[in-house]
Amino acid sequence: MNTRVLTFIAYQALWFAVVAAAGHDRGWLACAACLVFVLWQSIASAERAVVWRLAVLAVLLGMLVDGGATVAGVVRYAAKDPMPFPGGPPCWILGLWASFAVTLPGPMRWLSGRPVAAALLGAIGGPLSYAGAQRGWSAVTFPAPVWQGYAWLAVSWAVAMAVLAVALAHLTSGRTATVKR
Repeated sequence: MNTRVLTFIAYQALWFAVVAAAGHDRGWLACAACLVFVLWQSIASAERAVVWRLAVLAVLLGMLVDGGATVAGVVRYAAKDPMPFPGGPPCWILGLWASFAVTLPGPMRWLSGRPVAAALLGAIGGPLSYAGAQRGWSAVTFPAPVWQGYAWLAVSWAVAMAVLAVALAHLTSGRTATVKR
């Protein structure tokens, strides 16, 4: 099986597992699953430094996006612990940010240097993933009025994805993806 396809499928499975764990107040298990995924991707990649830099950048973006949503009161998280800092987003959501970022050099490579496409994907995909987390597992909730939470996520995910697309292009300097075999 193609490595990019395997990584994409593994990330989707991880997302479901993490959101289900968080929805059942097993945030520590969700964090551990994300850590294993990020480690696996860094070991499998010939671009280990790129993978780690993207993961760190994504966690910082997650702190801004989800931390801002928490402070603004437009999103609430089911699993409250562990939290990297008081009042901020839980570890599991930051783990998902890192886990998503490490897919960028592989299956999401097509976003490299395409900030507009990345922003559109973020504006649509970001809120949809939170909606799925809410409807399927109650891992997140949106206090009324709900549209404010979705608007926050659409705008902030659009910006975050554009930043990640530019960072990916910068870090890889246009190289094609390589995977250790």
